[in-house]
Amino acid sequence: MLNFSIISFITLILISQNIILLNEEILILICFITFIWLLLSKTSSLMKKDLNEQASAIQNSLENSFNQIIVSLDKEWHIQNEFKSLTYNFELLKAHFVELNLFISDKLSKFALNNYQEAFKKKLIFVQRLENQTSKLLALLVVKKLNKAIALKTYYLTTFQLPILTCTYKISLREFFKVI
Repeated sequence: MLNFSIISFITLILISQNIILLNEEILILICFITFIWLLLSKTSSLMKKDLNEQASAIQNSLENSFNQIIVSLDKEWHIQNEFKSLTYNFELLKAHFVELNLFISDKLSKFALNNYQEAFKKKLIFVQRLENQTSKLLALLVVKKLNKAIALKTYYLTTFQLPILTCTYKISLREFFKVI
């Protein structure tokens, strides 16, 4: 209020001294300034309150936006960490599968070799038994045939007494003695 009275007093002095000329434009300017001053003095508290409300609304909106951005960035960070851990887990799983495959392939070859060896041993034992039995059987058959041949030869020598048979008997005896 004090400022207004000082300004008014100075303005009156300047007008009375004809330093400031009063014309239409100056009067319009004075009216406009007075209007603005009255408007500000009467409505400043309302405008201040309204501007404060708008500022608080904007501040709340910005805080909500920032909070939503923080929440979304936090979710994105967690997703990226989970993805990194997922890729790491897949790499570990790959390493375990490779190790398992190497272990299985190594053990499988040994297992197959052992199975083949066991089967081969069983077959070999079976073949050896079969050979032994076959050789015994063949020996028995040869002995029987030789016994029959000897029996027939002696029968023919004693019964028929052919000189050719006696000759072959003597030749075979000589060959037998040479071998001994």
